[in-house]
Amino acid sequence: MTINTKSNHLIEWLLTLLLIVSILINVGWFIFRYGGHYYYMKISSSTGTSPITLPVNVPATGYQYQGLATNSKGEKKYLHFNTVAADPAPFKRGQIVRITFNQRYGVTNYKLVHR
Repeated sequence: MTINTKSNHLIEWLLTLLLIVSILINVGWFIFRYGGHYYYMKISSSTGTSPITLPVNVPATGYQYQGLATNSKGEKKYLHFNTVAADPAPFKRGQIVRITFNQRYGVTNYKLVHR
């Protein structure tokens, strides 16, 4: 029994289209969930600690920071964030951290940019 080659091509095109739509939806969701505006905060000191768990179920201490952060346009925003298991170490006084702030989800990421 042979299958019509036109229907084979139609199925291939539909599966390709489905794959492309799926990829676009995932990229859109990632940008919506984790994207945002960058703010830069100069660390003065930790405002507290919180327990976190490292990947191998090892308990560790996470640190909390808050303060006035500035974006590239000079706009200021008061932000609060906690360190996570991927980067739990405390920051030192005077270091600058780039914080990604999402309007819907708050602080979604941070990264040390100046030691």
